Amino acid sequence: MKQLFALLAFLALAPLFGCTVAAPPQADDQAALDLGLKNAVLVQPGTISSGQPTEEQFAKLPELGYHTFIQLRPADEDGTGWEEAKGAELGLKVVRIPVAGAEGITEANARALDKALADAEPGGVLVACASGNRVGGLFALRAHFCKGAAPEAALAEGKKDGLTKAEPKVREVLGLPEEK
Repeated sequence: MKQLFALLAFLALAPLFGCTVAAPPQADDQAALDLGLKNAVLVQPGTISSGQPTEEQFAKLPELGYHTFIQLRPADEDGTGWEEAKGAELGLKVVRIPVAGAEGITEANARALDKALADAEPGGVLVACASGNRVGGLFALRAHFCKGAAPEAALAEGKKDGLTKAEPKVREVLGLPEEK
């Protein structure tokens, strides 16, 4: 009986002495969407597509569990270029993939986005351009070239993720006919 009692006591106390694994940081997607980011779309849990964040919105990302920011605007585009310095100040990983307008929506840039997402810090990722259009375009091409989605399905993914005016370019790269 003493052995049974000792075993039960050990089993009850064992978790207190075992190793613990910290859960990965959780991104608060709804709170990030509530920041008022221009054209914000939840791509998937922990990943948001949007237009250019303000410095105030950007500063709130880490406290919401967003630890990676992928900027698709070239550093010399109006209203951008400050993110790397501010990100370093906040402990936020900033990756810039310069996509100069619709012409920059290419397979190579979609692959660069795929790599940046794979290399993201634990937690949420915000991917931005001026309006979310280039983001949606690259997500469409990523779906096709990196994830194997059929062209029509990839286009639908891009539209869901922010693609608007650059659709003709995305259709061209995907080998789809022009929309009538």
